[in-house]
Amino acid sequence: MSEEPVDEGEAQGTGESGEVELYGIKPREVYYMCLRCGYKASKSELSQYYSMVCPKCGYRIFVKVRAPSTIVAPRRVYAI
Repeated sequence: MSEEPVDEGEAQGTGESGEVELYGIKPREVYYMCLRCGYKASKSELSQYYSMVCPKCGYRIFVKVRAPSTIVAPRRVYAI
């Protein structure tokens, strides 16, 4: 029998960039914002450095940027 070696990346359903896809959905890129200068950097960009530091100012405290929400402002409901 001739068995062809299967690449582990193909077996797990990875995309071209090497990210694992679950149910055919590509994961979103996670962004962090520096508290000192406000620079937004992706997790992959920050992982290039030895420790997680801002590429612009060198500050080490970040906040995870939230996705824009689609929540509608609450309406006033009058009681009967």
